[in-house]
Amino acid sequence: MVNVQPRQDAYVSGSGTISAGKYDDVRVSGSGRILGDIQCVKVKVSGSAKFNGKIESEFLNCSGSAKCLSDVEVQKLNVSGSLSIDGKVTGGDVHVSGSFKTKNDLNVDSVNVSGSMRTIGMVKAEVISVKGSLSAEKGAECEAFTAKGHISMNGLLNAENVKITHSGFSYGYSYVPEIGGETIEISRFDDSNIFTRVFTRVFNARTNFRSDVIEGSAIKIDYTTSSVVRGDAVTIGPKCKIDLVEYTEDVQIHPSAKVKEVKKIEQ
Repeated sequence: MVNVQPRQDAYVSGSGTISAGKYDDVRVSGSGRILGDIQCVKVKVSGSAKFNGKIESEFLNCSGSAKCLSDVEVQKLNVSGSLSIDGKVTGGDVHVSGSFKTKNDLNVDSVNVSGSMRTIGMVKAEVISVKGSLSAEKGAECEAFTAKGHISMNGLLNAENVKITHSGFSYGYSYVPEIGGETIEISRFDDSNIFTRVFTRVFNARTNFRSDVIEGSAIKIDYTTSSVVRGDAVTIGPKCKIDLVEYTEDVQIHPSAKVKEVKKIEQ
């Protein structure tokens, strides 16, 4: 049943629909269908919901399962369940501890992923932090990008500061075709964890982070495979496999790294 109270709160606790309109709170704890565009203060889905129109809200909290067929404009988005959005996502802070999928671009203030996030579009934010899994088909653009987990992109990762700590396991290696930034640091998970050491030794599962081009001012990488690494001060750490290193100021190469060509670029 749907109960729309005088102060325009809309609830679905069993099975029902909500019409397009302006509300304070929209809550779905059963199975609900929202028929058109809605404007509200808060959307909360703890059951199953399908939004046929655009959502404009200050808060959207999905701990159940929801699908949005149009654009979403929200100041705070929390996903601890499963959320799929076909349209563009714009607004403030995005927190993902569950599963979040989009078919279009995200243009928000910040993205924090401890679960799984996959977008066919591009991710734009001031800050992007990943401690789970991020897949961005068209790449990402931000001021600060930090990742400790799995990342996959088919476009450019462009950030002022990039820090990536990858798992290096063959079942889920990370790949970004092109990385550009001021400072770039790519490293592997610390092997001090006994489980990690045993797993690696038994299954020989370690593999490198992969990229085609890495370009920045200060670059420090290890366990990385790339065609070109280009920067002012470049440090190539253990187990790297690089075709060409170009630098303007300084270069350091670990004995275990394999570098085919090193070239100093005169300014």
